[in-house]
Amino acid sequence: MAESGDDRDLLTVEQAANYLQLSTSSIRSYIRSGKLKAFRVAGLRKVLIQRGDLMGLLEPARPTEL
Repeated sequence: MAESGDDRDLLTVEQAANYLQLSTSSIRSYIRSGKLKAFRVAGLRKVLIQRGDLMGLLEPARPTEL
């Protein structure tokens, strides 16, 4: 059974870029710098990113007051 694009736990670099409204170059830069964990499919050039790791890049726009 195929999953819809919004329900996938693993995203390609292109899907991750679209999801965060960034360029694929930005996503690849995060991967190279170690800020974003990614996995290469054995024997292929395809790189996959876990949705949870992608969400870890997000920070609050304003710190919350206590």
